[in-house]
Amino acid sequence: MTIIRGIRSLSERYDRNFMDVPDTEENISSCIIWETGDEDNFPVKLANFWPDFVSLNASMIPTAISGISVVVERIDNGRNLGKIDVYNAPALDPQSHIDNHKLCCSKVVINFENTGTYCLEKDIFSFCGQSFDDYEIKFQSKSLFEKNFLTCANGTAISEKYTTDSKGVPLMEHPGGSAKCKIYPYAGFYEYGLHPKRIESCIFRTSHDGRSLYLRISPLSALHSAGIDPTSDQISETGYKFIGVKQFSESQKMNLYDELKSGACKIEVLNKNTNEKCFYKSDAVAHIAKTNLITINFIKK
Repeated sequence: MTIIRGIRSLSERYDRNFMDVPDTEENISSCIIWETGDEDNFPVKLANFWPDFVSLNASMIPTAISGISVVVERIDNGRNLGKIDVYNAPALDPQSHIDNHKLCCSKVVINFENTGTYCLEKDIFSFCGQSFDDYEIKFQSKSLFEKNFLTCANGTAISEKYTTDSKGVPLMEHPGGSAKCKIYPYAGFYEYGLHPKRIESCIFRTSHDGRSLYLRISPLSALHSAGIDPTSDQISETGYKFIGVKQFSESQKMNLYDELKSGACKIEVLNKNTNEKCFYKSDAVAHIAKTNLITINFIKK
């Protein structure tokens, strides 16, 4: 018969999950077939070598937008409405979904808060630090995860020219003809206490009240709710064209919650006795209301 063996080094509370091999102090850590006769073969399922899942407690920390200077100018029917520093706008459109540009960030960093739990053979255990029992957790970088957001490139100068059509609708001139508006990447939306489902990419467009130029900042989900896909060019139900942002990556189109559930965050679990590795991916997220604290659950890849 073939038996896969590993040197015993687990604490006594694991002994009940393993079978001793006489005189060797070794244990069998896989599913084997005992061959005792032509009609007496039977499978023996033994203990799982790796945790079924690992849950880590973490915090969400935003990184402020800095070092980016972008100026937008708008001209309507030959009238210059002025210029705005996009990332230091003195005021936003009253219809803006986000009423304070300081709530936007370039990325959100998720830091491990030094505590977690793991499941082994249906038992749940708590731990502190990155080592527990015979295992050690390793991250892909110093932080547990980073969600980066798309912004306008530093030094970008945007100039928009609008002309009112016969129906009284202002249309922007651009190389492909005319459009009702053009959408630009802004950053990410973050506010302390927000659920990860609401931490997502934002876009902006220009607007005015006839006297002053404003920015209208919206999360991607707000435009989706209005039937607009801000990541591609499209024709609206009224027949007017919207020019979208094609530079968004697939991960930037997702909110933080959905990205983590999709397995974007990965950790490595090392068995300190055998130096074997097993990789885990995120599959669930729980948020503590009115805080920046979350718990991320990881399963084997």
